[in-house]
Amino acid sequence: MIEIFFYLIFFISLIFLSGLCCLKYIFKLDVTLFRFSEIGLIGITFFTFLSFLIHFFFPLNTNINLITTVILFLFGIFRNSYYLIQILKKNYLILIISLFIVFLMTLNYNPHEDYGYYHLPYIINLTSEKIIFGLSNLQPQFGWNSSWLNLSAMFYLPILGLNGVHMSNPILFFFVLCLFIETAYSKKNENRLSRYFLIILSFYIIIKFSRISAHGFDFPANIFLLLSFYYFLKLNETYDNFKLEKYFIIILIFSTLALTIKLSTFVAPLIVFASLFIIKVKNIKKKTITKSLLFCLSLFLFWVIQQFIYSGCFVPMFEFTCIKSVNWYTLDISNSIKAVTGAVNKSFRDYTGTLTQEEYLNNFNWVSTWFNRNKTEFFEHLSAFLIPFLVIFIFNFKYLYISKKNYLGIKNKNILIITLLFTFIGLSFWFVKSPVIRFGIPYLYVSSFFFIIYFLKYIFKINLTIKRGILITLFLSLTFNASKNLNRVLNFENRESYWPKILKVEYSSKKIDNFSINFPDSKIISNQHQYCWSIPFICHIDSGNGINIYKKNEYIFINQLKNKN
Repeated sequence: MIEIFFYLIFFISLIFLSGLCCLKYIFKLDVTLFRFSEIGLIGITFFTFLSFLIHFFFPLNTNINLITTVILFLFGIFRNSYYLIQILKKNYLILIISLFIVFLMTLNYNPHEDYGYYHLPYIINLTSEKIIFGLSNLQPQFGWNSSWLNLSAMFYLPILGLNGVHMSNPILFFFVLCLFIETAYSKKNENRLSRYFLIILSFYIIIKFSRISAHGFDFPANIFLLLSFYYFLKLNETYDNFKLEKYFIIILIFSTLALTIKLSTFVAPLIVFASLFIIKVKNIKKKTITKSLLFCLSLFLFWVIQQFIYSGCFVPMFEFTCIKSVNWYTLDISNSIKAVTGAVNKSFRDYTGTLTQEEYLNNFNWVSTWFNRNKTEFFEHLSAFLIPFLVIFIFNFKYLYISKKNYLGIKNKNILIITLLFTFIGLSFWFVKSPVIRFGIPYLYVSSFFFIIYFLKYIFKINLTIKRGILITLFLSLTFNASKNLNRVLNFENRESYWPKILKVEYSSKKIDNFSINFPDSKIISNQHQYCWSIPFICHIDSGNGINIYKKNEYIFINQLKNKN
């Protein structure tokens, strides 16, 4: 247990130093203008950028990762020792609270079945070989690559081994918690809309996500998209050129990362364009804009190129982006995406009627079944969202009053128009294409938040101050989180390890094209045991049938046999 605590400290420090180096030596910015949490979140993005860059030429194995880690850590320490001491002095209480909460959550790490199905196998591929042409021919899900899994692979280090790849979500949660607490303690802009947005979001996240329940990347994608919107609100509330510059860079970085983590955040560019419109470019240094744009464009292109190398498609969800003439084009990827975004995500498995799958998906025949399947989860999220609103109102009851005065810092109507576009486009695409509740959380949250705020403000003319209750409410939510997870840890029986459980799967091997192909033992019937999990590279659940493998210019190519349609 204790080793997890020290690993957390090390990786958090590493990511923070990465963000520090990125801001100082790439963007040439004054890091004192940034909060501790903001530097850490930017560090996550920079580390992700490195993972793409390195993987084009090297496998993300323990040796490569160790060299990268040591260089970044030592460089960051020696070049920023004074600043680091000042940071620790200023934020030590926030750091201790956040570290304690995240530590308990990490001990309750319980990955879902997708982890063994394609998340962990994907990481195994990253750590075994440099980028593989046609990787999705091993499994179509590999073509929907997420930058979050690339980031996770960077924590594959000596001694830790595969245990290290579980650190990405706890690290993110740590810096998000720090941001929440920093905002709660802040005395500036007390009644601004942005602060309301983040405070309510913080309570919702702490209550609803009281444990890091999976290795998945829905949570990271949603967090970075929502934080992009938060900084967009802050951008709208200031005229200070230095703050405009800072907020725009953060929006650009977070939006780009969200998009590369999961395509369900496709509206992220809308926030960037809206930000450019608000700052009118001329208000900040064009050199700064150029550097940040080039950095984020590079990250996005790395992600797109990686998808093309894996599948033959730049964006596998859209068939028109596929170059079908390349040898490694994945024949099954379009059908696989249609199956997941269609029948699976629209609850066809729960349908008990007489309609065929095609009939079920047409004319919104799926809506009633989908709603019955997801209504409990939907109302759980809604309840968790409304609770912090209610608690804040209770603790601020005597400050509620009737007034037409604007206490929320809304300087123009553009913010409302952009919000409506953001939520309408996002919700429409989500509902029609892939209506899984966790995919739509950012749009559901933003729309609900603005509905309540504008309902109170413009219908009832109610304004409230958040001078009281914020710290109390935050304390209560953190106490709930910590006590719940502490109870889980103390009452967890027969735990072999506090690391996430990796199912040990028996497997067999055979030779194909001078490559050793590993596959789960067919004697075991359980679905979970038919996944690759941590089976060594190359793992193919269908024992290599329908594929051929060869090496060219030191890169591995995996093709589907042409007679497979």
